[in-house]
Amino acid sequence: MEYKNLIFEVKEDSIGIVRFNRPDRLNAINKELLIECIDLFEKVNREDSVRVIVLTGSDGAFCAGGDINWLLASKEPIQKKEIMDYTNHMVLSMDKVKKPIIACVNGVAAGAGTSIVLGCDVIYASENAKFAPNFIHIAAVPDSGCSWFLPRKIGYHKAFELLLTGKILDAKEAYEMGIYNKIFPPDKLEQETMKLAKKLSYGPTYAMQAIKSMLKMSFKNDLSTQLDIEAYYQIMALSDSDFIEGVNAFFEKRKPNFKR
Repeated sequence: MEYKNLIFEVKEDSIGIVRFNRPDRLNAINKELLIECIDLFEKVNREDSVRVIVLTGSDGAFCAGGDINWLLASKEPIQKKEIMDYTNHMVLSMDKVKKPIIACVNGVAAGAGTSIVLGCDVIYASENAKFAPNFIHIAAVPDSGCSWFLPRKIGYHKAFELLLTGKILDAKEAYEMGIYNKIFPPDKLEQETMKLAKKLSYGPTYAMQAIKSMLKMSFKNDLSTQLDIEAYYQIMALSDSDFIEGVNAFFEKRKPNFKR
């Protein structure tokens, strides 16, 4: 598929950069963007040439949420349902990606854009970034997984307050609330994001993907079930050649050379 609303490039060290590219609309989400995201997430999940994904936006904005023009043009219930079907498909396709996804929040993330941020595995942000789950301001409700991600990230009571007031958080507030992992000066954000991406790209493939799966499964499991899952994945990890390499590197006091 030829992408018109996304820019995708694979950098050195097998890092895939995904950039929302509707700068005239602050990278707002329309049908075409969702279709392209679905195709891209499914593709990078299959390709060995991409080991880590960095998700960001063009021209100083991350994603302003759903494109109001698209929403207003959908008059009939069947058209509104189509919007949600494409949206949900995109969120699920992103959630199925086994590889680490790092959000590089370079500006405003609003509405459904906040859901995309929360769906990433690590969230780095600019000191100028804004986090605005402000659905309530247009009498809409959270979508794209926001009502699932946000209370798991900051707890029910803080999520309730944020979603019902529609408060726009600056980067410091979002960091202190535990939404962002780290914040950086705007001119350092991409450099620091790529530094983390490079580190992860040289990590042990099986162990990293297993850890991501385990953490996601932990939200629905009791302790006994999670212990069984840990045992299964640990047996598989201890049988992987990267484990032998990691142990040898530890004893030889050198950096491990995990398979790529």
